[in-house]
Amino acid sequence: MSESSDADAATLSSSIGIVGVLALLVGNAISVPIFVLPGPLAGTAGPSLVVAILLAAIPASFVVLYNALLGSAMPVAGGLYVYISRLTAPYWGFLVPFTIPLVAWASLLITATGFAEYTRIFVDVPSTPLIYVLLAFVLLVNLIGLRVVAQVQLVFFAGLVIALLTFIVPGATAVDAANYAPFVPDYGAFGLAVVALFYPFLGFGLLVELGEEIENPGRTIPLVLGLGIGIVALFYVALIVVLVGVVPYTELGAEADLAMAATRFLPWWGEYVVAAGAVFAVVTTVNTTLLVFSRTLMRASRDGILPASLARIHPRFETPHYAVALLGLPPFLLVPIADEIVGLSVFIGLASLTAYFFCAIGLWNLPREFPAHYANAPFRLRRYRGLLLAVLGGAVATGAFWIVTLLQRPIVGVVLVGWFVVAYGYYRYRLAKTDRIETYRTMTSLDRHERIEESEAQRASDDANGDPPRADAGEGDS
Repeated sequence: MSESSDADAATLSSSIGIVGVLALLVGNAISVPIFVLPGPLAGTAGPSLVVAILLAAIPASFVVLYNALLGSAMPVAGGLYVYISRLTAPYWGFLVPFTIPLVAWASLLITATGFAEYTRIFVDVPSTPLIYVLLAFVLLVNLIGLRVVAQVQLVFFAGLVIALLTFIVPGATAVDAANYAPFVPDYGAFGLAVVALFYPFLGFGLLVELGEEIENPGRTIPLVLGLGIGIVALFYVALIVVLVGVVPYTELGAEADLAMAATRFLPWWGEYVVAAGAVFAVVTTVNTTLLVFSRTLMRASRDGILPASLARIHPRFETPHYAVALLGLPPFLLVPIADEIVGLSVFIGLASLTAYFFCAIGLWNLPREFPAHYANAPFRLRRYRGLLLAVLGGAVATGAFWIVTLLQRPIVGVVLVGWFVVAYGYYRYRLAKTDRIETYRTMTSLDRHERIEESEAQRASDDANGDPPRADAGEGDS
């Protein structure tokens, strides 16, 4: 990237510490999907949903590992796009910002549906107006900015945890073992549940997308990821164990089933506490959905592969307002398909894990392409030991997700592949409108503020990773 480009690129200020990041992360992961998905999924998969959430945690663990390793080595805004384009290939990296709008719209529709279903427990209002209210709220709060979002997140995160504990702790004493039989009523539904339940874990991608805005990211990112995955996995498993243990799976199938289950073992107010927790989860989700995705669009725009307007930062709120609008406005037109909860969740899970597979390939290339970053990372693995196993594990998980999806919901796989083909056409169009060589160099190098001086790359030579570092690989001035 040229020096002039570096100077012109607006960057976001570091402002969030460990506590704020942990609240954003866990609040984003323990979110509305875990309130709205278990009911519809358990209605067909039955008690096997307990094992499904455990299996979904396996690829989620790989995602956390990738985020920790890459986030520690290369904290940047729009992390997933940057990692794949710089470390795998520009086109595969371009697929991330090009597909992000679809993922963001699907996420907002699921969130809005959950909000509507649980809010109706308090007030007798049709679902559709409530969906529009939430979509307007998320658009507004993400336009205002991250600092406001973080402050709101802390408040609602506390309410979310209280509501979950109110459901889980007394619910554990009300579990009836007879409700766990038959354990796997439908193996196809069980496999689809694994793919769909990967979606709630995706909040862990938040950190690498906000690298520019985190204090001491090299230390904060791996620390918060380690704490976050443990907290989230514990809550998820406990929640589903109680749900399928207190209500026969044949009585499940609706988005607000957690509140219904609470009436089986809590006083009259239990339903309302759980519903309030779902509303809190909605807020913690929408506070970060557009925030994360807009940063990726902003970074791709900086590189010239998307329209320049997506990189503009609002002079007052310091947010990429055009990118936020692109992600937040179209869902208003897609409300009619908002009730396709399972299908939308499967799409999000498949698209996201596919992106992380390419991210894993980039992780393997990191020691060779950016040796100084790899050498200076506070958290890293040996290349031919842990790193190789991490990459292979991610590949197996991604392949399994594709097989299950094509067998159970083939339309999801077809739509995703078709979108990739459309993306390639647009990618070639953008290249034709720019200097191809300069665009390629931009998409394979880092901004000036993200680089490590070449003299520090010598430290990589002391790393016994079996792959001699190249001091000039990927980090020199272009």
